[in-house]
Amino acid sequence: MITAIVIAQIDPEAVNEKIETALEEDDEFQKEIAEKKKEIQNLKEEIKDIKENPRQKIDPKLKDRLKKEILTLAKQAEKRQIEDKQSKIILGEVVKIKSELAKLMKNLEVAEDEWELMKEPEKLATMVIKQAGSGNGGDLEPTFIECHERGIKVYDKNGKSFEVLTDQISKNTKLKSVIQKVAKEGPYRIWRSSQGTEMDARFVQRDGSKITLKDKQGREIKLTALQLAPSSRRAIYKYDEARKLKLPDPEARYIIFLLRSKGFSSWYRTTLICEAIRCKFGQIPLDGDGEIDLSLFLGS
Repeated sequence: MITAIVIAQIDPEAVNEKIETALEEDDEFQKEIAEKKKEIQNLKEEIKDIKENPRQKIDPKLKDRLKKEILTLAKQAEKRQIEDKQSKIILGEVVKIKSELAKLMKNLEVAEDEWELMKEPEKLATMVIKQAGSGNGGDLEPTFIECHERGIKVYDKNGKSFEVLTDQISKNTKLKSVIQKVAKEGPYRIWRSSQGTEMDARFVQRDGSKITLKDKQGREIKLTALQLAPSSRRAIYKYDEARKLKLPDPEARYIIFLLRSKGFSSWYRTTLICEAIRCKFGQIPLDGDGEIDLSLFLGS
């Protein structure tokens, strides 16, 4: 916590008196100008310290006092525009001081914004989304929808995205089309062979090491576990375990909501569409405002 602000130590009445006396003697005036410059430099250093130490909480009372003192100095500077032999000199210094004070006020606002943003920097870290268990993407194929304060951001399998504002969610045809496609192709997924060949099919059964898949044209694809890539073998294991336990098959295609702390409204409106279309969905709460990294699920 900031315990001292240099400008708060200035006595406004004393400043007024000294500035008026400075008009009578040039040497004394120059001395006061130098003091004003020193006060401004102190302000600069104080605000610089705030910006460089974002974890220090800015005391609201001291912050308000600082702003008031800056404005007081600006008003005092304006009063120095008097009509005497030194008015032109004073006016030049006043303009410079007013300009410096305006910059200081702006810097104080920026420092406060930066402090709010950086007081918990760990919440700005990039968040890597990965699958539980093996930690490798590619086993399943979710469609990610980020829910934030303004609306939603829908990602495709290549990492490209489009956004929909909250009040437009219920009537956005592109969003509904994406959800309908996921719901329709729920049982299907991309299987990969050990040679890298992709097969868009659904799991039928496993008999020992023999695996049967069926594509969208109804054709059966028979192969062995060793003919599948590791990620696809893990997916087979999950299907097999679910059936042994008489549980529903794991869905290969479904919606995963990446839920920001202020994204509940957009999340709720989008889930209503999913429920109406009977599209499977889940959610991952995000602790922070950092960038989202979906690289483990892209192009795998």
